[in-house]
Amino acid sequence: MKFNCLIVVLMMTASLLFAEGEVFEPTSKDNLEKFYSVPERSVTVSVDESVKLHSVSSDFLGVNLSYFNDTDTIWKEHDILDKLKKSGVKALRYPGGEETSFFHWQSPGVNGYEDLWAPEKQHGTSPGRGRFQVTWVAPSKWETNKEFMNFDEFMFACKELKASPIVGLNLSSGKKYNRRKEGVQEALRWLRYCRDKNYEVKYWFLDNEPWHFEAAHTFSLDEYAEEVLVYGKAIKKEFPNVKLIANPMSSTTYNYREGLQNFINKTGDVIDYIDVHWYWAWGLSSFDYWLEHTPLKTADKWKKPELVRSFAEDISMLREVFRDAGHPEIGLVALEWNIGPSDWSQTFNQSLIAIIQAELLMEFVSSDVHIACLWPLIWQSNREVWSEQDIFPTVITRDPPFNPTLTLEMFRMFGAIQGKSVCQSNSSRNDLRVLSAVGRDGEKVLFLINKNTLRRQIKLAFKKKIDGVICSEMIGLKHQVLNKQPVEIKGKEASLYIEPYSFVAVHLK
Repeated sequence: MKFNCLIVVLMMTASLLFAEGEVFEPTSKDNLEKFYSVPERSVTVSVDESVKLHSVSSDFLGVNLSYFNDTDTIWKEHDILDKLKKSGVKALRYPGGEETSFFHWQSPGVNGYEDLWAPEKQHGTSPGRGRFQVTWVAPSKWETNKEFMNFDEFMFACKELKASPIVGLNLSSGKKYNRRKEGVQEALRWLRYCRDKNYEVKYWFLDNEPWHFEAAHTFSLDEYAEEVLVYGKAIKKEFPNVKLIANPMSSTTYNYREGLQNFINKTGDVIDYIDVHWYWAWGLSSFDYWLEHTPLKTADKWKKPELVRSFAEDISMLREVFRDAGHPEIGLVALEWNIGPSDWSQTFNQSLIAIIQAELLMEFVSSDVHIACLWPLIWQSNREVWSEQDIFPTVITRDPPFNPTLTLEMFRMFGAIQGKSVCQSNSSRNDLRVLSAVGRDGEKVLFLINKNTLRRQIKLAFKKKIDGVICSEMIGLKHQVLNKQPVEIKGKEASLYIEPYSFVAVHLK
């Protein structure tokens, strides 16, 4: 049945890419002008670099690590660090997602989703999850286990990549086992360790998805606010310059504004960022769904239709809540994001994955999300425990030898926007998405996504005469490879051709 579905997908894609009229290739200048005189084939993109909207963080582009998936053996045997160096990644999250809610940083040899503070009779069982991970270690070897990524190894990776560390504190164990005081002291020891080792760790997140029904401990919003306040006050008293990140709600429940506003009212004096985990179209993702929603929507299989809006609208609403709560200075991060898994998403090729992920990143940058960490780098789970084996596409393949994917190339291309200022840009066609930015040295970068079956001529119109060299790179669904494209310059304008269903990065140096 799945094989038949895949054939249908390939046939649909082929029919889109070679639609009537698309096989014609103009052979003369007259034919070329006639060919691109069709309104949909010619798109004008205007750029005004004098209108700067906001700056992009120099550590915007991140990836999630998982301390028990990112084993020493995998990193050494498959040159993971060298691959990350080519990706443009400038932020790494540790110890991971939900594993944070079990993790004790001085005991990194413990299995994921197992808590050292749990009753000893539970060790090695991971109640409710079983032996979830592929690399499982018996409790008798937890103390001597060196295979998992410890904190010093994580910091070494950050140093090599010149990436900002984003580190998670476990609030769940203290709450679940009535050991809050010990939990706060454990957190403070970690921050002091960083100070003593001259580790610059600016960002600390206060547990992961504490609202989730499958969390290590499911907090009510008021319970989480109380813990955040206790930990936050203790940390800020001794380390006032660190930035604390809270994750009080899901991408569905933040729509109930009153709860979020009450949370900000209580914790706004100690937190600096709210973290939202955006998995685009979980359970709904498909090629058609992507085409039908421009701009992209925040829908998923759990969300009521009346709560579905564009990312820009939702982010604007969140900022409004921050203002209403008296804390407009609080920023937004997305410490987990990706294409949500669905039956159809498992048929996506690397090109389509990279293009959709690029559009999501464009949404985040446009709305001034400070950091966006793709989930995950490596994720290997036991099929007997997690039968679905959901796919979360990333910068390397999910199985050995963990080869680079087109997402890694897209990250490299997208990384050029970090540290620059988003400037005003507009497209004459809604299905040609555009984002532009300019650096202090005048270097410009433009990102274009063509959500149309046609090959198009793109005219770039700048306010000033172009003085420099323009180059462009493309990831296209039709070619399924990375291509370099020529760019013609004339005065204040430049032109290039963009393939059907493609992501293009244009650099003006």
